Amino acid sequence: MVIRTDLALEAREMIDEERSEEMQKKGKLPNGMYVNTRDTPYVYITDIEILSKEAEHTIGKKMGKYITLEIKNPSLDTNDIQENISRVFSNEIYELIQSIDIEEPRIMIAGLGNRNITADSLGPKVADKIVVTRHVKNMSDLKFDERLGNVCAIIPGVMGITGIETGDIIKGVIETVKPDILFVIDALASRKASRVNSTIQISDTGIVPGSGVGNHRMELSETTLGIPVIAVGVPTVVDALTLVKDLYNDDNIKPLENDTIANMVVTPKNIDIAIDRIAEVVASGFNLAVHRGFGRHEINEYLI
Repeated sequence: MVIRTDLALEAREMIDEERSEEMQKKGKLPNGMYVNTRDTPYVYITDIEILSKEAEHTIGKKMGKYITLEIKNPSLDTNDIQENISRVFSNEIYELIQSIDIEEPRIMIAGLGNRNITADSLGPKVADKIVVTRHVKNMSDLKFDERLGNVCAIIPGVMGITGIETGDIIKGVIETVKPDILFVIDALASRKASRVNSTIQISDTGIVPGSGVGNHRMELSETTLGIPVIAVGVPTVVDALTLVKDLYNDDNIKPLENDTIANMVVTPKNIDIAIDRIAEVVASGFNLAVHRGFGRHEINEYLI
């Protein structure tokens, strides 16, 4: 049975589960894989860095950095919790922007997914809440707050609606807008129900749109687009068979012959509320990271 997950953290956990008890005690990782953990009052952070082909093959993830934020209070039911998590996320995004070492970078944010399907609407919902300023920055005769960064956003939709490959749309916009950095936001799949809507993964390896629901499209990465691509994803679904295995901890569950059931994904019944809240956290974190010196509510005043 193939366990589906888009999270590097879970892929790393599966390595532990497959090793012998003696190897687990030694805590030995594949050559070229480094793991570090950090704890904050609101978020538990795991940094995974994959630097070798051996580690890439073992974990099944591309070489690069993966930062996973596990939210301690996943209900996100107060403004205080949301603001604190937004700031943690913001700091991680800002550090990645700084590591690219471009003064006043032009940033493009792409919200991937289908806004008509709740579990796949994270990207569009985040993009809706981004404070965009590129059009203002291009007006030489207009005075603006110096704290504002140069940001634009796009919601490319999905090929089933547009008839155009998402990657082709984004590539075309990049050729016109010429951003220095692309952020892509998308819904992911987890192997554990406990991580759905409560985990944020950031990686500098790009993303394959639709991978969370098994609908792989053109890769969006520096290799295919020519600029640094940072992917931000939140697991919103669990593969049905993976969920059964997780709940019953049974390695002997056999694949179902009925393809309809075997290909089913599961999402919580409160997905509409959960998506709205996590989208608010992610969007606020982006706004604080790219428009430096603002408070959360202060920057939100720029939203139309």
